[in-house]
Formats: sequence, structure tokens, C-alpha cells
Amino acid sequence: MTGCKPVRLIELFAGYGSQAMAMKRLGIPFEHHFVCEFDKYAIASYNAVHGTGFPTMDIRDIKGSDLNITDMDTYNYILFYSSPCTDLSQAGKQLGMAKGSGTRSGLLWEVERLLLECAELGTLPQYLFMENVPAIHSDKFIDDFNKWISFLGTLGYKSKWRDLNAKDYGIPQNRIRTFLVSSLD
Repeated sequence: MTGCKPVRLIELFAGYGSQAMAMKRLGIPFEHHFVCEFDKYAIASYNAVHGTGFPTMDIRDIKGSDLNITDMDTYNYILFYSSPCTDLSQAGKQLGMAKGSGTRSGLLWEVERLLLECAELGTLPQYLFMENVPAIHSDKFIDDFNKWISFLGTLGYKSKWRDLNAKDYGIPQNRIRTFLVSSLD
């Protein structure tokens, strides 16, 4: 996936940095390039765990240029964007993620805005990675999920998704999640 180029990691909806933790555990060297997290306690945990100093940020307030994607011949940029599942999960009210819905899960479409701004600059990240609850592709939300994948295709991304269960990977928990990986090449 990353070839010989160093990786610059961009994490949106970063939480305490589980994506960065996974990269470390996989032995993939990377640089914490840009982190966006709304919750002040989560970003404090992120900074403590990873030895970084990122400020609290709201995705609605950042621009594509803030991602500072430069020198793409030298670096591979991986953008993780696991938007909130609160409006998709069976444990929630299932208000959905429709564009313009104003739901927390609908913040996914802020990533659309950022990617469009990056495209205007000619600086799209080479790889995208999303994780969410399987309800994202349930009958109730499949249209929005397909719209998202179709949008990524208009930017040149080839995308594949799959449900994976943590118990199949040595984790003592029966926890199914949907993973979507998108690549420009």
C-alpha cells in the first residue's frame, strides 16, 4: 500500500488515536501529520498517548488547505475518517447520515467538502480509510453509503468495503465493524 514513500497520517474524528495505534502495531512507520478531534478530553488523551501537541478542532472549521498535503511525490498521505456512528447505531436513534441532516453521523459530508477543496488544490490524499458500524450499509442507510462511495469515485478513488469481526483477529470481543478503503491508484 505505501510503497517506499514515508507515510504522513491525517486523522479526522481522531478520538484518542486508535488508527495511529494500529499503524504502530503493524510496524508501518509514519508521521502524525494532521489531527482533527472535537472533544477536548479525546485530544488530550491523543496527545498523551502519542506524544503530540494537537489542539482541539471542529471539522466544520477546517479547510482542505489545513491538511497541508504537499510533496506528494515524496510522501504517501493516508486519511482516516471514522465519523460518529451515533446516528447509525442500533443503540442510537438511527437518524442517519444524510447530507444536510445536521446529525453527528452526517458530519461525514464535511469530509466530502474537505476532499473537494483538496481536489481544487490538486492535493488529494492517495489513500482513505473509514471504519464505522455495519448499520452504515443497512437497508435504512445503504442509499447514503452508496452515494458516499459514488462521490469518492468521482474524485478517482477506487473503493472496497468489508465487514470484519474483531474476534477473528485475536481480540476477545465479538465486535463487527465496516471498513472502507479507497485508493487513487
